[in-house]
Amino acid sequence: MIKKIIKYLSSLRFTILLICLLGLVFMFGLWIPQKSLVKQLYFQWQANSPALVAFLDALQLTDIYTSPITLTLWGLFFLNLALVMWQRIPLIKKRIAISEAKITDPMSAAGYPFKKSYPLPDGMDGFSIIALLRKRGFTVIESGPGFYGVKNRLSPIAFGLFHLSFFLILIGGTLSIYSEFYGYLDIAEGESFQGGLEQYSQIPAPPSLAKIGSPPQVMFTVKKIVPLVSGFTETGLKVDLLDRRGRDHEIDINRPYVEDSTTFVLKGLGMSPLFVLKDPAGKEIDGAYVRLDCLKGKKDSFLMGGFEFKVKFYPDYVLEDGKAATRSLEFKNPVFDIAVERDKKQIAEGSLVRNGVLAFDGYRLEMREIPFWVKFTVSKEHGIPIIFSGFFLASLAVIWRLIWYRREIVGKVQDEGGERTLEVAGRSEFYKSLAEDEFKKLFSGIVGKSLRDEELNPSLNSHPY
Repeated sequence: MIKKIIKYLSSLRFTILLICLLGLVFMFGLWIPQKSLVKQLYFQWQANSPALVAFLDALQLTDIYTSPITLTLWGLFFLNLALVMWQRIPLIKKRIAISEAKITDPMSAAGYPFKKSYPLPDGMDGFSIIALLRKRGFTVIESGPGFYGVKNRLSPIAFGLFHLSFFLILIGGTLSIYSEFYGYLDIAEGESFQGGLEQYSQIPAPPSLAKIGSPPQVMFTVKKIVPLVSGFTETGLKVDLLDRRGRDHEIDINRPYVEDSTTFVLKGLGMSPLFVLKDPAGKEIDGAYVRLDCLKGKKDSFLMGGFEFKVKFYPDYVLEDGKAATRSLEFKNPVFDIAVERDKKQIAEGSLVRNGVLAFDGYRLEMREIPFWVKFTVSKEHGIPIIFSGFFLASLAVIWRLIWYRREIVGKVQDEGGERTLEVAGRSEFYKSLAEDEFKKLFSGIVGKSLRDEELNPSLNSHPY
């Protein structure tokens, strides 16, 4: 009974079944937004369709890649792979081994499509043929008049390496899933990140903690943020960081900051002006750098001193027909249009420039600086190098198998009445036609002009292929 189970678990039929089921899982993963992959899209979808998302969450279809069903399928897949490898290892050893049992009569050898005989020129015997084959990369053994040669004898090992690469990918993928940390970080010019969870943004979602390991142990200070804009076209965004060791790093949209297996990717830009609120007596009652998501015409707001300030930003302010507008997205004349509300009622409205003042009800709102802030997506996982190693090993194995493919030959030198003849048979794992051409050139080089004499006089060849 146990043997039957093992036989089925290692069968090709079971492998195909598992691949089909995993393919179905992947299709569901493509159709349904996954929490771990497209977090922003998932949370937007959850807000728009809470009942549907709750239903799919209950079925674990929104986290399908780490669901118990998927993990079980992967476990069975790699069990199948391990059993197949265990069965193939003896075959690999057998193929690598060279013994005299492989020496056979070339003209009757089964499985050798290339068969031919050549008359040997004077002075050439079996020993000289074997020496020439060895010079051309063949490992050769001999027994009496016969010999067996193989080129790229170790190529079957590539089969084992290819299957081993899947285990590396499995280990890396598992480690990535269980060590993954994901969060959002909003940080302004001059601000330092100390690695604490309290510094991560709660929007669009709080940080997702790893099941194994700690949050990123990364610290840095944002020295400068430089948005690159030409007219109404954003051309780039550069951020200068100073790490804990005092080293400078320049990152941009396509060049993230990486440290401690953690990747910081730029995802957004905003304004972080320093507002100060003074009471009618001129006393400062509140003040802060306020992060505003107000670029590209967005409206934002902030609370200060019991007032709500609703903000619209114009990077290159101009009045057109008495209405506020912007001539470009370049930060040439930055102006904030601010509406002041108290108890949900608007009490004042006006424009505010750098070092400007907005007065209302005896209060004064001052804007002293206009630095920028950026949003990072922060992800940490330890399995990526192992996954890359697995893909590298798989690629190496495939290249090894296809380029340094195995060729085998068997041969015998016949000596009848002083006429010596070389009988050979050859085969290869792949590229039958190319291998036959290779064998023709190989033995043409060995026997010299005898091959050309044979082609002019076909009667010399008693075993046409």
